[in-house]
Amino acid sequence: MKKIIILLLIFQFTFAQIPHLSGEISISIKNGTIESNLEYSNVPKIKNYSLWLNSGLNLRYLRDAEDKFNYPNIKYYDDEKSAEAFQYYIPDGDIKIRLLPEKFKINYVGKFPVISDTLKANNRGDWKGNIAFNGKSIRATEQSAWYPIIYDIDNDVVASKVTYDLTVNCTDCSTIYLNGSAPKKGDSVNFKSNQPISLLLFAGIFDFTKNKNTFFINTNLKPEQETVLSNWTDKIIKFYENNLRIPYGNHVTYLYTTPISKKNAWMFVTYPTVAIIGPEKYNVKSYFSDKTNELNDAANIEYFAHELGHYYFGTVIEPNSELRWIFLEGITEYLALQTIKEVLGENNYKRKIAEYLVEVKELNPKPLSIIKNNEISESYRYYYVPLLLTALEKEIGKEKVWNWLQTILKSDKTTKTDYAFFKSSIIKSGISENDFLKFETKYILTENAKENVIKVVK
Repeated sequence: MKKIIILLLIFQFTFAQIPHLSGEISISIKNGTIESNLEYSNVPKIKNYSLWLNSGLNLRYLRDAEDKFNYPNIKYYDDEKSAEAFQYYIPDGDIKIRLLPEKFKINYVGKFPVISDTLKANNRGDWKGNIAFNGKSIRATEQSAWYPIIYDIDNDVVASKVTYDLTVNCTDCSTIYLNGSAPKKGDSVNFKSNQPISLLLFAGIFDFTKNKNTFFINTNLKPEQETVLSNWTDKIIKFYENNLRIPYGNHVTYLYTTPISKKNAWMFVTYPTVAIIGPEKYNVKSYFSDKTNELNDAANIEYFAHELGHYYFGTVIEPNSELRWIFLEGITEYLALQTIKEVLGENNYKRKIAEYLVEVKELNPKPLSIIKNNEISESYRYYYVPLLLTALEKEIGKEKVWNWLQTILKSDKTTKTDYAFFKSSIIKSGISENDFLKFETKYILTENAKENVIKVVK
């Protein structure tokens, strides 16, 4: 109960009202169709907003809460805000003024390609924001905007978290899972949640198990293997809780499915679900020895450490603005690096540092002070940032870095995570302006910043 209250408070710092989504969703995994008849209520009072809906979904109507008339709507596309969705708003007389009713109805339908034959699939082209039908299931996350999402333009805040009372119908499914609820058998299931959460939908033909408090969806792990993964998960979470001083939220759910491309394989999190996506040869069982039921390579735990870290940098605080990728992925990768050192030892830590150094060899990093969000490459966010934060650690000490991370997590949830916040949060955590200036000059502003970072972390 205490953890639920904490999560509610975290969300209420962002929005005074928690949006509620109710209604019915009908899907077919064989035909690749989605049809939704929903009602949004308790909508936050935002003057400058847009309503996101996946570009493959066709809006049938927006109607008033009493179901008496249709609202007019303006539709546009802004890929700097969402590459996956069209943006809509209801004009209030003047086309420039946006009306957001506290309650309204929305109906939409869409059809997507069903890619069950991977021989005919593209090599790449699957990602978290994809609405993916692989012939056996549908996978859709909040990034895809498969359900309508309200975006606060002025504060750069995406209200993907909702409470819900939703019925999901799927006549060609055996099991349905909606993030925040337990998976259920059946082709028509009602899900309810009073806890605000981002919605991941996974429905199709698959089984699930529960080991202690953790659900394993479509993983086909042995009970012994589930226990091993659960124990590693508990160890990582305890490490984060001890150092970040914020209790972890709900127990995680592990989910596996195949991509709709030949070569994509990755993990992502829509808290509390950790999803493992990959061809069958990279399924969750591939991490384990069939004889011993232990992990084939304990170093693989680093991937789980990264995804579990997103509870803090991704859920407790939702990064935005120019340094979104720095705070969302870079800091989370630094957390995973610290976990490696703690639970796997110094040799694995040094191996990971060496891996980062190889990956940034050709990188010409722009200073954090001037870089734009769309300029932050994967090499920058996943490899250079943890090296940069390791340099900070060398200069001020590990304990002070943890204090800084705690300060970030306790900050106002509407704060824009830009360079001004990067600087002010470090100083607010107890680092003197003079010490920050020394770090900034040596590792961020100078032309030799990268060389200085590499020299100090080796």
